[in-house]
Amino acid sequence: MAYKRGFVRQNRGLLTAIQDQVTLTRNYKKYILKQPHNEELGRRCGKKSETIRHITAVCEQLAPTEYVKRHDGLSKIIHQKLSEAAELIDHRSPYYKYTPANVLENEKLKLHWNRSILMDKTIPFN
Repeated sequence: MAYKRGFVRQNRGLLTAIQDQVTLTRNYKKYILKQPHNEELGRRCGKKSETIRHITAVCEQLAPTEYVKRHDGLSKIIHQKLSEAAELIDHRSPYYKYTPANVLENEKLKLHWNRSILMDKTIPFN
């Protein structure tokens, strides 16, 4: 149990540092720690200043892979909960092992996974 408590404390500290934007990014080193000769541009893309916001939401190099993984990981949990609530699935598996079906349906509901929706006007990131 001591290991688990330490693990939770460590993660809480890391998440707090990220939220307060006091993690050791290149931007932080250059402008907060005032370390000389530090490059501030992102390590992956080399285009924008490496900040927490850039790493977690903007970087062109991370968007096609890492952002999609993060989005799908959370979406799987929501999909599983909705499927259970609507009685579309009868077994429960750990969230990290759950693989959503493309379409689940019963007489009341139809639930799609990872499907584009045709709209009257173009919406980015559909």
